[in-house]
Amino acid sequence: MSIAGCESSPLADGPGSGSTPAPPVSFQTSVVKGAKDVRPDATVTVSTIEGSLHTVTLVGPDGKELRGELENGTWRLVDMMAPGAVYTLKATGVSDDGTPGSFSRAFTTLKPTVEATYRVTPDADTVGVGMPVMITFDTNVMTPQMRANVEKQVKVTTTPAQEGSFGWLTDNQLMWRPKEYWKPNTKVSVNAALRGVQTGEKKWVTQDKTAAFTIAKRARISTVDVGNHVMTVKENGKLVATYPVSSGRATKSWRTRSGTKIITEKRAFMVMDAASLGVPKDDPNYYRTEVNYAMRVTNTGEFLHSAPWSVWAQGRRNVSHGCVNMGPRDAKQMFNASLPGDVVDFVNSPRKMKPTDGVGVWLFDYAQWQARSALYTPPKTPAPTPSATPSGTPSTAATPSAPSSATAATDAA
Repeated sequence: MSIAGCESSPLADGPGSGSTPAPPVSFQTSVVKGAKDVRPDATVTVSTIEGSLHTVTLVGPDGKELRGELENGTWRLVDMMAPGAVYTLKATGVSDDGTPGSFSRAFTTLKPTVEATYRVTPDADTVGVGMPVMITFDTNVMTPQMRANVEKQVKVTTTPAQEGSFGWLTDNQLMWRPKEYWKPNTKVSVNAALRGVQTGEKKWVTQDKTAAFTIAKRARISTVDVGNHVMTVKENGKLVATYPVSSGRATKSWRTRSGTKIITEKRAFMVMDAASLGVPKDDPNYYRTEVNYAMRVTNTGEFLHSAPWSVWAQGRRNVSHGCVNMGPRDAKQMFNASLPGDVVDFVNSPRKMKPTDGVGVWLFDYAQWQARSALYTPPKTPAPTPSATPSGTPSTAATPSAPSSATAATDAA
């Protein structure tokens, strides 16, 4: 952005007859007069060359004044501007002899070739203790700097306060999860002030969005033991149910994945069609089945659901196409007691879930998740402690006969 020339208010007579007036207050701004293509994320500045700056306002077409900060005689814009909008910048100040002056300038921000759209979920819901905040864009946010700019503009507020971190599950999906599962009954609000953020070449966000949701009053965490064909359910750490189940048969395509998943969708009735997974109708593995009490746990087609046809195998054998088969009564009970966001931990299966198979935030420990933030800064490695033994003088310390356990573990890794 080019720097505009100075603008001065009219000269005024100084005090006393025949005295030389002080130069009028002279304003300088980073925005060219009448500019038509100012970046929405530009740092607009206003300062004075002569005199001192008093007030600055920047107002958009909606009449809303954007926030700025005045420091060391220079005003800087804090908020983002909207793309394709006309803004009016005004300032007041005084000359060195106290004569007031003012300044006004209009300009237009660039109009994006493509509007970047996104959604914030969950919103207006009560969810389980494993549900993260999810900000999902229609396409990838193209560069690390663009992803960092997105992250800077999103604020997550929790009541009670809980430690947590942003992380990018994919280049189009930013998530925020607490360090550990949510505390029951937490209130969560999200302010995604993304208007004016660039996400790709000639692609900008044009809207701010917000969301709010509540964590359930109970922490419901289930464990599916794939190898032993049983699911246990705990609420607030107390065992409340045990169900015999049948998981995916032991083939490459159908084996149920291990890993910590969450329920993302509940449907009392649905038709499961293998064609949605890319299986053609003439394939021997093709199926089309009506099921009740379906609870989705992955994007790859894994559900918990009622399966009256496999009751004979539940608790004994894995015979499904990857879903967790349950008896009709058990499935109904599980369905009625569950919420999206409830945790279902799958263990004892050699097939590992990939983070993108579902909402994979809990496949990472907290340090790993923090490292997925676009604003992550690796911790500095402490400088080695200098040896206290003078150079050239042999140490009198005894040499250990075996490495310490920590050293041994590192060597074995």
